[in-house]
Amino acid sequence: MDRIRNAVTRARHTRDATAPESTETKTPFEKVTERAKANARPQPAPQQEAAIDDLNLATVECDFEKFGANRIIANEQDPVLNAYRVLRTRVLQKMEAEGWKTLAVVSPGSGAGKTVTAINLAIAISSKAGSRATLIDLDFYRPSVARYLGLKEFPSVLDYFEGQRDLRDVAVRPGLSDVVLIANERVTRRGAEHLTSDRADQLIDTSINDFGSRVVIFDMSPLLGCDDTIAFLPKVDCVLLVAASGDTRVDELKEARRILGKTNILGTVLNKAPAAFMPNQYY
Repeated sequence: MDRIRNAVTRARHTRDATAPESTETKTPFEKVTERAKANARPQPAPQQEAAIDDLNLATVECDFEKFGANRIIANEQDPVLNAYRVLRTRVLQKMEAEGWKTLAVVSPGSGAGKTVTAINLAIAISSKAGSRATLIDLDFYRPSVARYLGLKEFPSVLDYFEGQRDLRDVAVRPGLSDVVLIANERVTRRGAEHLTSDRADQLIDTSINDFGSRVVIFDMSPLLGCDDTIAFLPKVDCVLLVAASGDTRVDELKEARRILGKTNILGTVLNKAPAAFMPNQYY
């Protein structure tokens, strides 16, 4: 027993003699912090937004020659771009402040220019770095987005709602900066039924999460005269109301505001305003 005790004592003395002396004095807080760092799991790197090429969507060709006649932004030198940049900035600021992702572009009646507003707003948003816009034509009475863009052959969002195609099969890249487009060319009287279905929820979820959209813009039917838009409003975060100078009547605008009720109104766009009335005639 004495031999064992003496061997343990010699081993302890040898260890103490060879161990390096520590000149660092650490507080209890520093020791706890070091232990926490040692036990912490490595954090994954933040996910980067996928490039639009990585979405593997079909491409379609716009007829850019018709953009000017249809009042669609054609290039960076287009003077109308200034107006939509101002609108874009105000829309993004408000939506980001509220945490909103989905925007319905509506008007009281037809002819106010809501489709042109929706298209140009999507182009302006997508021209800002890191701001992908998804534009979806849900006007089932007068679908016009594809016509204004001059598209010839393209899939229809109704094919998705009717169960004939998956959503990725009807979403396309139209060559407009960072824009995903879901267009339509067919009329249906089952719009309200489609827009209150589970497929409408999937449409929104996929556009935001799978397509990486900063904003999802819906071009909707006019508020007065059909119930499609009214049925869809509970699913969107906010609306942009478009009125036409000289065309939209005051009573129509008041009725539209009444229908919108508690819906979040992002703002009202006065379209077709005479250039002489605008500051510096920019717009």
